[in-house]
Amino acid sequence: MIGFELTVRGEKVTGALRDGVFSIILTKMANKDLDTIELDFTGLNTADTENYETLAWYQSSLAIGDEIIIKVKEIQDVSPPIKVGKHNLENRNAQRVEEYYRLKRELEEKGLI
Repeated sequence: MIGFELTVRGEKVTGALRDGVFSIILTKMANKDLDTIELDFTGLNTADTENYETLAWYQSSLAIGDEIIIKVKEIQDVSPPIKVGKHNLENRNAQRVEEYYRLKRELEEKGLI
């Protein structure tokens, strides 16, 4: 399947999904308290529409001079993820409804609605 091969500091990591989305995101954050460059290689496996997984194949800070190489290629062996999160759509929707009613009560108590 088509995926990405990421090479950072000589370490190769591959990622791909048959169903879902995967991304490599390079982020520079800076303010008075923070100055960092982060690299994330993550995915969302949607093969099961009721239960899905968030995956992280690579997450690290980068420094000046670090070189990254990204190749789009046929991936035979996907690297094992360093993190996996399990999510159930039914539970997620129930949590959203619960949060809606909690916020509604809060606004009603304040007389805003």
